Amino acid sequence: MLAAPEKTEYGAYFDDYISKVRGSDVSELLLSQVEELRFVVEQLTEEDAVLPYAPGKWSLKQLLGHINDTEKIMFFRALCIARNEQQAFYGFDQDEYVRAANFDDIPLSDLMEDFDHTRHAIAYFVKHLTEEAARRQGTVSGNPTSARALIYIIPGHFEHHLETLKSIP
Repeated sequence: MLAAPEKTEYGAYFDDYISKVRGSDVSELLLSQVEELRFVVEQLTEEDAVLPYAPGKWSLKQLLGHINDTEKIMFFRALCIARNEQQAFYGFDQDEYVRAANFDDIPLSDLMEDFDHTRHAIAYFVKHLTEEAARRQGTVSGNPTSARALIYIIPGHFEHHLETLKSIP
């Protein structure tokens, strides 16, 4: 089991995400969340999924696309740091990513498939991640950040948004 990161292994901004999954087996959670999302997505129609979940917010498809993009970015950073990358990683403008992606034009099933494939790739990476590599640190948004912190951020970020998805009637 991949041990949870210490608070010194990531910036305070990520504490909310990590606290949502601290104490969980992150390897199991990475895959169980696939089925959890699949259940939610199966309740949605294509028409409902292009509607904002609240005034001024993203559509559900855009939210799913944002989750997928964020997971790929965090995974990339974790991979690089685990492999001893010393270059700093900066933040990204999530709203610009969503605007540029045209997620509303992508079928829900494709967004779900993207999530599924990404999660399996991350789970495989974690399966073969050594303790030493997991504890390696790089710099993310100006803060020392370990590879394992980034891995924990992934399901924590998902939990953060799952609360929104589950609240949709």
